[in-house]
Amino acid sequence: MSAPATPAVPEASPAPAVPASRGLHGLPWAVLRLHRGALLVALAFVAAGTAALVWLHAAGPEAVRSLSCGSPDSGLRPCLESTTTSAAAEYGGSMSTAATLIAWLPFAVSVYAGAVLIGRELERGTVALAWTQSVTPTRWLAAKLLLPAVLITSGMALLSLLYRWARSSGTEALVDEWYYDDVFRALGPVGIAYTLCGLAIGALAGLLLRRVLPAAGLAFLVTAFLAVLGDRHRGELWPATDRTTTGSASELTNGVWQLENGVLSTSGQRIAETPCWDQYGEALAQCRSQEGITGAYAVFHPSSHFWPLQLVETGVVLALTAVLTAAAFVVLRRRHT
Repeated sequence: MSAPATPAVPEASPAPAVPASRGLHGLPWAVLRLHRGALLVALAFVAAGTAALVWLHAAGPEAVRSLSCGSPDSGLRPCLESTTTSAAAEYGGSMSTAATLIAWLPFAVSVYAGAVLIGRELERGTVALAWTQSVTPTRWLAAKLLLPAVLITSGMALLSLLYRWARSSGTEALVDEWYYDDVFRALGPVGIAYTLCGLAIGALAGLLLRRVLPAAGLAFLVTAFLAVLGDRHRGELWPATDRTTTGSASELTNGVWQLENGVLSTSGQRIAETPCWDQYGEALAQCRSQEGITGAYAVFHPSSHFWPLQLVETGVVLALTAVLTAAAFVVLRRRHT
């Protein structure tokens, strides 16, 4: 007797393949979710900075009026010491603080990028999970750098434009000179370049050390060194104006970045010291004759050199940023291929 035939079970059709999220399509959202705390802090900083700079723009005219002296009948506000101190000094001090905060942002970016954005995932090993989800290490690093770079550029550009706007509502007597280190970085694209360079430095430090605290320390030191180097050699990035005169080297207009000054001897030699500086009138002429002084000289950058200096330094820093970013990809590829 033959065994009853087993009824044929219809073969289950294979489940439709779900295309894996590849490339940068899903990674930006993952980066935002993973670092949403830092994103909220950055947005709060930009929002607070925007509000403060808008307030400073509105306070500028009042600070300027507080410097106007005259009788009540002349239409000018009396120049009261208390008014000048409260309005003009508050405006000038706040503008100086705003420039410092905007200029030092690259340090915070580099520390965060080195310690958290890259170093923390390598230290904890969570990056391996991303690399098993059809995401290559190269695309992972590209997403980690591209999205913050876009957000950083947008935020810094907005703050820089608002700072220039707020500065324009006051007067040169109330704000720091354009060539001050913090002011120079806050006024133009060079601040954005330093911030992007800080991001690249932090990423490279995180890939090299693979630990949060060491990467943060190294990124901070390198970014600080780069900023100090830029401040020290900024005046050499564009040919300075050289002027000689038979009068005094101090006869320069406001807003001039004076690099060097001194006096000229009868032989044409430049002497950095300035004798007779405390003499006036006939005493000054007699002193200059006795010291053999025939004139004075000054090496300086006028305010018209602002944009050439900005653009040259921005180009140098962006070129360095490109080199550091390429080095980060090379390090990643050599360790994970």
